[in-house]
Amino acid sequence: MTGSSRLRLLRGAILGAAGALAGCGGDGTTPTTPEPPEPAPPLAVPFGFTDLTEGEGPEVQEGWLLAIEYTGWLYDPAASGNRGREIASNPNAEPFPFRLGVGQVIPGIDRGVEGMRVGGVRRIVVPPDLGFGARGTTVVPGNATLLFEVELVAGAEAAFGHTDLAMGDGAEATNGRSLQMAYQGWLYDLLAPENKGASFDATTADDPFEFTLGVGEVIPGWDLGIVGMRVNGKRRIVIPHDLAYGAAGRPPRIPAYATLLFEVELLAVE
Repeated sequence: MTGSSRLRLLRGAILGAAGALAGCGGDGTTPTTPEPPEPAPPLAVPFGFTDLTEGEGPEVQEGWLLAIEYTGWLYDPAASGNRGREIASNPNAEPFPFRLGVGQVIPGIDRGVEGMRVGGVRRIVVPPDLGFGARGTTVVPGNATLLFEVELVAGAEAAFGHTDLAMGDGAEATNGRSLQMAYQGWLYDLLAPENKGASFDATTADDPFEFTLGVGEVIPGWDLGIVGMRVNGKRRIVIPHDLAYGAAGRPPRIPAYATLLFEVELLAVE
Protein backbone atom coordinates (compact mmCIF):
# COMPACT_ATOMS: atom_id res chain seq x y z
CA MET A 1 0.00 0.00 0.00
CA THR A 2 1.35 3.44 -0.88
CA GLY A 3 2.21 6.09 1.70
CA SER A 4 -0.69 8.25 0.53
CA SER A 5 -3.09 5.37 1.09
CA ARG A 6 -1.75 4.85 4.61
CA LEU A 7 -2.34 8.52 5.37
CA ARG A 8 -5.89 8.33 4.00
CA LEU A 9 -6.54 5.34 6.21
CA LEU A 10 -5.45 6.91 9.49
CA ARG A 11 -5.89 10.66 9.15
CA GLY A 12 -9.26 11.82 10.45
CA ALA A 13 -9.15 15.02 8.40
CA ILE A 14 -10.12 13.17 5.22
CA LEU A 15 -12.16 10.23 6.46
CA GLY A 16 -15.08 11.32 4.30
CA ALA A 17 -13.06 11.43 1.09
CA ALA A 18 -13.98 8.94 -1.59
CA GLY A 19 -10.33 8.14 -2.21
CA ALA A 20 -7.56 9.28 -4.53
CA LEU A 21 -8.26 9.68 -8.23
CA ALA A 22 -6.76 7.12 -10.56
CA GLY A 23 -4.00 8.56 -12.73
CA CYS A 24 -4.61 9.43 -16.37
CA GLY A 25 -3.47 6.85 -18.87
CA GLY A 26 -1.58 7.55 -22.05
CA ASP A 27 -4.84 7.44 -24.02
CA GLY A 28 -5.99 10.76 -22.58
CA THR A 29 -8.94 9.26 -20.74
CA THR A 30 -10.50 11.14 -17.83
CA PRO A 31 -9.42 9.93 -14.36
CA THR A 32 -12.03 7.92 -12.53
CA THR A 33 -12.75 7.41 -8.85
CA PRO A 34 -12.53 3.75 -7.75
CA GLU A 35 -15.79 2.25 -6.61
CA PRO A 36 -15.83 1.58 -2.84
CA PRO A 37 -16.16 -2.03 -1.68
CA GLU A 38 -19.63 -3.33 -0.91
CA PRO A 39 -20.68 -2.66 2.71
CA ALA A 40 -19.91 -5.53 5.05
CA PRO A 41 -22.62 -6.95 7.30
CA PRO A 42 -22.26 -5.34 10.74
CA LEU A 43 -20.54 -7.43 13.42
CA ALA A 44 -21.51 -7.35 17.08
CA VAL A 45 -17.88 -6.93 18.18
CA PRO A 46 -17.25 -4.11 20.70
CA PHE A 47 -14.30 -1.78 20.88
CA GLY A 48 -11.47 -3.18 22.95
CA PHE A 49 -7.72 -3.63 23.18
CA THR A 50 -5.19 -6.11 24.53
CA ASP A 51 -1.57 -5.37 25.36
CA LEU A 52 0.68 -7.86 23.56
CA THR A 53 3.87 -6.28 24.93
CA GLU A 54 4.09 -3.90 27.85
CA GLY A 55 6.13 -0.82 27.08
CA GLU A 56 8.34 1.23 29.38
CA GLY A 57 8.29 4.87 30.38
CA PRO A 58 5.37 7.18 31.16
CA GLU A 59 1.86 6.56 29.88
CA VAL A 60 1.05 8.70 26.87
CA GLN A 61 -1.57 11.37 27.43
CA GLU A 62 -3.97 13.35 25.26
CA GLY A 63 -2.11 16.02 23.32
CA TRP A 64 1.21 14.16 23.22
CA LEU A 65 3.12 13.63 20.01
CA LEU A 66 3.30 9.94 19.07
CA ALA A 67 4.95 7.81 16.42
CA ILE A 68 3.59 4.34 15.70
CA GLU A 69 4.14 1.34 13.49
CA TYR A 70 0.97 -0.55 12.67
CA THR A 71 -0.79 -3.17 10.59
CA GLY A 72 -4.54 -3.14 10.02
CA TRP A 73 -6.95 -5.86 8.87
CA LEU A 74 -10.64 -6.28 8.35
CA TYR A 75 -11.88 -8.11 11.43
CA ASP A 76 -12.90 -11.64 10.40
CA PRO A 77 -14.28 -13.98 13.09
CA ALA A 78 -13.42 -17.00 10.92
CA ALA A 79 -9.81 -16.03 10.17
CA SER A 80 -6.75 -16.97 12.20
CA GLY A 81 -6.34 -14.33 14.89
CA ASN A 82 -9.41 -12.62 13.38
CA ARG A 83 -7.10 -11.15 10.74
CA GLY A 84 -9.05 -10.82 7.54
CA ARG A 85 -7.86 -8.89 4.50
CA GLU A 86 -4.96 -6.55 5.26
CA ILE A 87 -5.90 -2.91 4.69
CA ALA A 88 -2.81 -0.99 5.81
CA SER A 89 0.70 -1.50 7.06
CA ASN A 90 3.91 0.45 7.69
CA PRO A 91 6.41 -1.97 9.29
CA ASN A 92 9.98 -1.16 8.26
CA ALA A 93 8.81 2.20 6.92
CA GLU A 94 8.92 5.55 8.66
CA PRO A 95 6.78 5.48 11.84
CA PHE A 96 3.48 7.30 11.46
CA PRO A 97 3.41 10.56 13.50
CA PHE A 98 0.30 12.17 14.97
CA ARG A 99 -0.92 14.13 17.98
CA LEU A 100 -3.09 12.07 20.32
CA GLY A 101 -6.68 13.14 20.91
CA VAL A 102 -7.10 15.89 18.31
CA GLY A 103 -8.78 13.91 15.52
CA GLN A 104 -5.78 13.31 13.29
CA VAL A 105 -6.56 9.59 13.27
CA ILE A 106 -9.75 7.56 13.41
CA PRO A 107 -11.39 7.61 16.87
CA GLY A 108 -10.63 3.95 17.49
CA ILE A 109 -6.89 4.61 17.20
CA ASP A 110 -7.09 7.73 19.36
CA ARG A 111 -8.89 5.74 22.06
CA GLY A 112 -6.93 2.57 21.54
CA VAL A 113 -3.43 3.91 22.09
CA GLU A 114 -4.28 6.00 25.16
CA GLY A 115 -2.28 4.83 28.14
CA MET A 116 0.31 2.93 26.11
CA ARG A 117 3.97 3.16 27.00
CA VAL A 118 6.82 3.52 24.50
CA GLY A 119 7.89 0.10 23.24
CA GLY A 120 4.46 -1.38 23.87
CA VAL A 121 2.49 -3.36 21.31
CA ARG A 122 -1.32 -3.38 21.44
CA ARG A 123 -4.08 -5.19 19.57
CA ILE A 124 -7.06 -2.88 19.01
CA VAL A 125 -10.54 -3.87 17.78
CA VAL A 126 -12.29 -0.92 16.13
CA PRO A 127 -16.04 -1.17 15.40
CA PRO A 128 -17.49 0.86 12.50
CA ASP A 129 -18.64 3.80 14.62
CA LEU A 130 -15.01 4.35 15.73
CA GLY A 131 -13.59 3.57 12.30
CA PHE A 132 -14.99 4.46 8.89
CA GLY A 133 -18.69 4.03 9.58
CA ALA A 134 -21.37 2.90 7.15
CA ARG A 135 -19.71 4.57 4.15
CA GLY A 136 -16.23 3.08 4.48
CA THR A 137 -13.48 4.15 2.08
CA THR A 138 -12.08 2.95 -1.23
CA VAL A 139 -10.13 0.37 0.80
CA VAL A 140 -12.46 -0.37 3.73
CA PRO A 141 -16.05 -1.58 3.16
CA GLY A 142 -18.89 0.19 4.91
CA ASN A 143 -19.82 -1.16 8.35
CA ALA A 144 -16.41 -2.82 8.65
CA THR A 145 -14.99 -3.75 12.03
CA LEU A 146 -11.20 -3.34 11.95
CA LEU A 147 -8.31 -4.95 13.77
CA PHE A 148 -5.01 -3.16 14.34
CA GLU A 149 -1.73 -4.16 15.90
CA VAL A 150 0.12 -1.01 16.93
CA GLU A 151 3.63 -0.54 18.28
CA LEU A 152 4.31 2.74 20.06
CA VAL A 153 7.76 3.73 18.80
CA ALA A 154 7.95 7.14 20.48
CA GLY A 155 5.82 9.48 22.57
CA ALA A 156 6.44 12.82 24.28
CA GLU A 157 4.56 15.87 25.51
CA ALA A 158 6.81 18.32 23.60
CA ALA A 159 5.67 21.26 25.71
CA PHE A 160 6.64 24.88 25.14
CA GLY A 161 10.11 25.73 26.38
CA HIS A 162 13.42 27.31 25.50
CA THR A 163 17.10 26.71 26.15
CA ASP A 164 19.90 29.24 25.76
CA LEU A 165 22.62 27.89 23.47
CA ALA A 166 24.77 31.02 23.88
CA MET A 167 24.24 33.87 26.31
CA GLY A 168 24.20 37.31 24.74
CA ASP A 169 26.04 40.35 26.03
CA GLY A 170 24.13 43.24 24.45
CA ALA A 171 20.75 44.95 24.73
CA GLU A 172 17.84 42.89 26.06
CA ALA A 173 14.79 41.92 23.99
CA THR A 174 11.72 43.35 25.71
CA ASN A 175 8.14 43.83 24.55
CA GLY A 176 7.70 46.76 22.21
CA ARG A 177 11.31 46.75 20.98
CA SER A 178 12.19 46.22 17.32
CA LEU A 179 14.42 43.15 16.85
CA GLN A 180 16.58 41.72 14.10
CA MET A 181 16.89 37.94 14.12
CA ALA A 182 18.56 35.11 12.25
CA TYR A 183 16.85 31.75 12.62
CA GLN A 184 16.09 28.30 11.30
CA GLY A 185 12.86 26.40 11.88
CA TRP A 186 12.16 22.67 11.78
CA LEU A 187 9.15 20.45 12.30
CA TYR A 188 9.64 18.83 15.70
CA ASP A 189 10.33 15.13 15.09
CA LEU A 190 10.43 12.69 17.99
CA LEU A 191 12.85 10.37 16.17
CA ALA A 192 15.17 12.82 14.39
CA PRO A 193 18.57 13.83 15.80
CA GLU A 194 18.02 16.79 18.14
CA ASN A 195 14.32 16.46 17.17
CA LYS A 196 15.05 18.38 13.95
CA GLY A 197 12.65 17.14 11.32
CA ALA A 198 12.08 18.83 7.98
CA SER A 199 13.34 22.42 7.83
CA PHE A 200 10.58 24.77 6.69
CA ASP A 201 12.15 28.24 6.92
CA ALA A 202 15.43 30.04 7.63
CA THR A 203 17.16 33.38 7.33
CA THR A 204 20.68 34.55 8.07
CA ALA A 205 22.44 37.61 9.46
CA ASP A 206 22.92 38.81 5.89
CA ASP A 207 19.14 39.05 5.47
CA PRO A 208 17.75 39.37 9.02
CA PHE A 209 14.12 39.06 9.99
CA GLU A 210 12.79 42.24 11.59
CA PHE A 211 9.72 42.51 13.83
CA THR A 212 8.40 44.20 16.96
CA LEU A 213 8.30 41.89 19.99
CA GLY A 214 5.09 41.34 21.93
CA VAL A 215 2.57 42.98 19.57
CA GLY A 216 1.38 39.91 17.65
CA GLU A 217 3.50 40.32 14.54
CA VAL A 218 4.80 36.77 14.97
CA ILE A 219 3.40 33.51 16.30
CA PRO A 220 2.78 33.54 20.08
CA GLY A 221 5.60 31.07 20.69
CA TRP A 222 8.08 33.61 19.33
CA ASP A 223 6.67 36.48 21.38
CA LEU A 224 6.99 34.30 24.48
CA GLY A 225 10.22 32.53 23.62
CA ILE A 226 12.41 35.48 22.68
CA VAL A 227 11.70 37.77 25.64
CA GLY A 228 14.82 38.16 27.78
CA MET A 229 17.36 37.31 25.10
CA ARG A 230 20.32 39.65 24.67
CA VAL A 231 22.09 40.66 21.48
CA ASN A 232 24.50 37.94 20.28
CA GLY A 233 22.51 35.33 22.22
CA LYS A 234 21.29 32.09 20.64
CA ARG A 235 18.26 30.12 21.82
CA ARG A 236 16.46 26.88 21.02
CA ILE A 237 12.66 27.20 21.29
CA VAL A 238 10.10 24.35 21.21
CA ILE A 239 6.66 25.64 20.21
CA PRO A 240 3.56 23.40 20.37
CA HIS A 241 0.79 23.88 17.83
CA ASP A 242 -1.40 26.06 20.07
CA LEU A 243 1.37 28.66 20.18
CA ALA A 244 2.19 28.27 16.48
CA TYR A 245 -0.17 27.58 13.56
CA GLY A 246 -2.78 25.52 15.38
CA ALA A 247 -5.21 23.04 13.86
CA ALA A 248 -4.92 24.55 10.38
CA GLY A 249 -1.14 24.51 10.08
CA ARG A 250 0.41 26.49 7.24
CA PRO A 251 0.39 24.24 4.17
CA PRO A 252 2.32 23.00 2.39
CA ARG A 253 5.31 23.10 4.75
CA ILE A 254 3.68 23.11 8.18
CA PRO A 255 0.98 20.47 8.74
CA ALA A 256 -1.95 20.67 11.12
CA TYR A 257 -1.14 20.47 14.85
CA ALA A 258 2.59 20.69 14.14
CA THR A 259 5.04 21.31 16.97
CA LEU A 260 7.87 23.53 15.76
CA LEU A 261 11.52 23.82 16.75
CA PHE A 262 13.52 27.00 16.21
CA GLU A 263 17.12 27.99 16.76
CA VAL A 264 17.30 31.80 16.81
CA GLU A 265 20.03 34.40 17.13
CA LEU A 266 19.34 37.94 18.29
CA LEU A 267 21.32 40.32 16.10
CA ALA A 268 20.08 43.75 17.14
CA VAL A 269 17.58 45.55 19.40
CA GLU A 270 16.28 49.01 18.56
